[in-house]
Amino acid sequence: MKILLVEDDPLTSAALGEILLGHQYTINTATDGLTTLELAESFTYDLILLDICIPKLDGISVCKQLRIKGYQSPILLLTARDSSTDRVMGLDAGADDYVVKPFDPDELMARVRALLRRGKSVSSAVMTWENLYFDPINNEVKCEDQLIHLTSKEYCLLELFLLNPKRIFSRKAILDRLWDFAESPGEETVSTHIKCLRRKLKAAGSADLIETVHGLGYRLREPSNPAESKVMVSPTDSRQQIREKTAQVWQNFKVKVKEQIAILEQVASTLVERKLTPELQEQALQEAHKLSGSLGLFGLQEGSKVARELEHLLEHPQLDIKDSQLISDLVATLSLEASRETLLIPLSSEPVAYSPLILIVDDDLMLAEQIRVEANAWGLRVEIATDLSVARKMISQNPPNIILLDLTFPNPQESGLTLLAELSRRIPQIPVITLTGRQSLKARVTVARLGVKTFLSKPLPAYEILKAVTEVLSWSRRGRGNRVLVVDDDPALLSYMSNLLNAMGINVTTLENPEAFWEVLLDCHPDLLILDWEMSGFNGLDLCQAVRTDQRWRHLPIIFFSAYTEESRIVQAFAVGASQYLSKDMGAEALSTEIWRRLQPTL
Repeated sequence: MKILLVEDDPLTSAALGEILLGHQYTINTATDGLTTLELAESFTYDLILLDICIPKLDGISVCKQLRIKGYQSPILLLTARDSSTDRVMGLDAGADDYVVKPFDPDELMARVRALLRRGKSVSSAVMTWENLYFDPINNEVKCEDQLIHLTSKEYCLLELFLLNPKRIFSRKAILDRLWDFAESPGEETVSTHIKCLRRKLKAAGSADLIETVHGLGYRLREPSNPAESKVMVSPTDSRQQIREKTAQVWQNFKVKVKEQIAILEQVASTLVERKLTPELQEQALQEAHKLSGSLGLFGLQEGSKVARELEHLLEHPQLDIKDSQLISDLVATLSLEASRETLLIPLSSEPVAYSPLILIVDDDLMLAEQIRVEANAWGLRVEIATDLSVARKMISQNPPNIILLDLTFPNPQESGLTLLAELSRRIPQIPVITLTGRQSLKARVTVARLGVKTFLSKPLPAYEILKAVTEVLSWSRRGRGNRVLVVDDDPALLSYMSNLLNAMGINVTTLENPEAFWEVLLDCHPDLLILDWEMSGFNGLDLCQAVRTDQRWRHLPIIFFSAYTEESRIVQAFAVGASQYLSKDMGAEALSTEIWRRLQPTL
């Protein structure tokens, strides 16, 4: 994937460049708005990372001009401005997302991946094609658990085809997407890289996924058995490598940072001497602004806060001698922070992809953005859909944990109730909170009949809205995300399982008579099914096969928990759709671990 990085601060640009390169992205850089417009119009980019405060033409204006000209690629704004007004201005200008400096690199990369997936037929970070596994979070490509070592360009080629499964790419289009315009290789370079990629995939046991369309180019071949992508976010060495490279960038730019701080020191001294010029104050303001954004990238959060305080002070047009001591103290603190030898660069062990996702379906963008700002402090992610058709697409591609739904939209043909009715029939269900200006009893009764448990009336502070969201998420996790159905004709075993699972905080339903299985299944709607092999009437194989023939339960995890351990029986269980086979002689601790592991994706 090819990204245009627009940042006029060399330190921030270098650090972001290393982070992006560490995730196998091809990058071009620009330092001003006019160059950005020229590059965006001349070359194809999958994403633009755009700072707002850049010379010649600011980021907001760049964004507006690109959208007026019909530019479709996602734009992510980067800025130290953190007011809701600035966020709304950026989003109204056509930006797809807005990140405030200083930001966590893991969060930034998660947002980059989300924007690159948006609008494509990809629902999650990790992608699979038959037995091939592509993980852009950890920069890994595997075939049958065997790691495949690819060059950066081979990796980018594979990602390009997986993200655009229906599209045919000519060799020239691939050059534009994946190569820096300064390199300008010939089209035969593309053919050579594809040949090498095919050879490596074949050696690892993968089928040829790249199809040659004669006279047109290349595309992703249709898999014989389409596999469902799954998110797996476990930290690997790639995160550590990015951290080390970022630390190296800091070492390279420490002299530059000292020069920036020296300019701030001049302000304090010239104030005392009453010799501060508007030019020096403006220069110091720019340096403070850059430091407030860049220091946070290197884990110097306190330094970033101090730089921001200095920035706010320097914005005052009439500084006097009384301000000199405060500025001097702040600069001294900033200098101490910047002199650290050991950086506190964050290396998150739990990426933000684990935090709950709220989908706000509301055409009131200002309210939605206020909720997004507040949600960030609560550790919640937010996506916004301002019309129902976009909401349907987002729910299909990346189902949220909860939906905040307004009932009123400009289109007279349908309202929020239309979407609510569709969601009430969806399996698995997504909890919905209605947030609307409608106050009537009729509206409340209607949404209650459609399964809504929480009805919020506008206007309401963002804090109160998120308080309701967290409560509903808590109910959902207790009542839906951990439901287990255990089927066994041994009452003693059922009692044991009931006590074990209840102690774990799991909502358990036990069934002794397999004849009543289907009614109980529909009633309790489990997130995990545990079956015995041998039972009177229908055995575990029969029940497993019946479940797998129903589209609604095709992806339900099923564990066989049996006293039989013969290989032939285990093979039979997996053949009819078992997810796992466990022996009844295993200890309670090991059994608990396996059950939690199977429930984890739904929690």
